[in-house]
Amino acid sequence: MTQTETLSTPSTSLDPASFFTAPPQSATDLQEARNQFFSDSALADKFEDMAREARQAKNTAVAASASWVCGQYAHAMEFVQGDGEMENFIRISSLHELGKHEQASELASTHWKSKDSALAGASLFALNAARDYESVLKNSPKASLSPADTAFFSARCLELSGDYESACEGYEKILSEDPSNFPARFSLAYRLDLYGNEKEAARHYEALLERRPISTAVLLNLGLIYEERNDFEKSCGCYSAILRRDPNHPSARLFFRDSHESLDMFYDEDLERKEDHLMQVLRTPISDFELSVRARNCLINMDIHSLEDLVSHSEPELLEFKNFGETSLNEIKHVLHAKGLRLGMRREDGSFVIPEDFGANGYFDAEKELHWLGELTDDQRESLEMQISTLNLSVRCHRALVERLNLQRIGDILRYSEEDLLGMPNFGITSLNELSSKLTELNLRIRSGRGEEYGQSME
Repeated sequence: MTQTETLSTPSTSLDPASFFTAPPQSATDLQEARNQFFSDSALADKFEDMAREARQAKNTAVAASASWVCGQYAHAMEFVQGDGEMENFIRISSLHELGKHEQASELASTHWKSKDSALAGASLFALNAARDYESVLKNSPKASLSPADTAFFSARCLELSGDYESACEGYEKILSEDPSNFPARFSLAYRLDLYGNEKEAARHYEALLERRPISTAVLLNLGLIYEERNDFEKSCGCYSAILRRDPNHPSARLFFRDSHESLDMFYDEDLERKEDHLMQVLRTPISDFELSVRARNCLINMDIHSLEDLVSHSEPELLEFKNFGETSLNEIKHVLHAKGLRLGMRREDGSFVIPEDFGANGYFDAEKELHWLGELTDDQRESLEMQISTLNLSVRCHRALVERLNLQRIGDILRYSEEDLLGMPNFGITSLNELSSKLTELNLRIRSGRGEEYGQSME
């Protein structure tokens, strides 16, 4: 994990054209231009278009500085010429952002003495990223820094001296006065992550995603936190954002490959779980469903006794059977739709297609869907994930839920109302009272009827 550049408070916005007609002549002015042009997304987009045009026109006079403002550091290094303070500022901060810390610190070893506060600050940040902490401790008190960078390095020196609590208090004080201060928020997030407080660390890193251009270090660190959470889709998003900017970034390439492989593995496991759940549902007997006498008799005569038998047939095959018409077909399709299934699911090799709707119906997210319970406590969330067997229900009640409805978790039960359960064969008021009593012990309850989930909470 890395640490990165400073951020000043934006002043008034300008027309981007002013930058290209009269480009900044100092590092401080260049840094201020970024704050001005990237304080508004529409202004930033316009500036990026003009920077691209400058590069295409080989206008080296402004292409390097404009690319730096956009956070396109590889382009900035490609076009920067000269050995003035602003040019060295572009080199040091760009190398720093590109992860080339040794090269950046080599240049920074003398430029921390500059009277230009932006160049002095960038140099110290580069030395810090290169882990030349001795130079940071020794030189930051003597450097000509902006007030924001002075406050930051004061806290940073406390951190380097081992006084982590005071350092974090310093970072928090800076943020209380200036929430846009990038290095303070980044360093606080970094320290929180080291303490194991990933939730707060992620919150600070995610706040920095609102700042353009987004720092590579933020994307790397946040991507690693997402990996720890097994949120591989988000981690891949972080790393790919870096690679769009710098396709050869070594860490981003390595992390993206590992995360993408884990993402593929995750999806494979998810597919396997869906297949297992599908087979459980397909074993449900037809007798569990309320069907008309005609439809039920037709299915029995066709030797269809389970959902597996039913979805193995197509619509034309059912309609070919004597006395099986459109009314019975629509009745059957309604039953299947409620389960996320459809006719004609069996492949020629005997396996079954998994319909898209089955994933939504098969994996009921109780915590997300049960709004009618109100805000869930930690104990309630834990209870929702418990197996139904932990309720110690009677054999009749347990079989109705687990064998007939194919439910597994307590949370799955709450997708049904009292009326739904009482409509099942062999599930009467005695079973309902037994189940309700067990759920009450966990501070949960079954809804009494349709629509209760829209506004009523637990008493």
